[in-house]
Amino acid sequence: MHTPLHYVPTRKCRLALFPAVIVAALFLFQLGAAASPPLQETGHYDNTALPPGATAVCGFPVFGHFEGDFHFTVFYDQDGNIVREVDTFPSATITVYAPSTGKSYTSASPIGSTATAARTGLLEKIDDIDMDGGRVVFEARVTRYDAAGVPIIQFVRVISSSGPDLDAPIRFQRCAAMMP
Repeated sequence: MHTPLHYVPTRKCRLALFPAVIVAALFLFQLGAAASPPLQETGHYDNTALPPGATAVCGFPVFGHFEGDFHFTVFYDQDGNIVREVDTFPSATITVYAPSTGKSYTSASPIGSTATAARTGLLEKIDDIDMDGGRVVFEARVTRYDAAGVPIIQFVRVISSSGPDLDAPIRFQRCAAMMP
């Protein structure tokens, strides 16, 4: 039995479909190779607990009330493995209290708390004098919040530095660049 001629794909038809099949395959392979977008979770927590360490030391119940917002971001590689996580608590407050003594305090952390900050890339190029770049990691202190609730920090000390450094303290290099 012979197949009718209008059902047999012609060579021209197969050649026309070939580029479309290649494009579709490349698209599917690209989807598999791309890293997943970060998973982000936000929410609010409001918990009261009995911290066992403080209660044991004091010999009477000491409670902690923990409240604020959280933002968790989880990053993945191309294989779907978690490679990094960044958790922030922009409005965290902790209230510690002892009903038996009537004493309490509230810590609106992170103001006054420590933070870690990193700067990467070209940090400063001082005309023809000097250059500072690479990666610098600082210990910092949260001093206040901006209008959007983002912590404003003050650098305290350098934890680590890699890349080109200034040959002299920056105040001297900046001054040298301003000399006539």
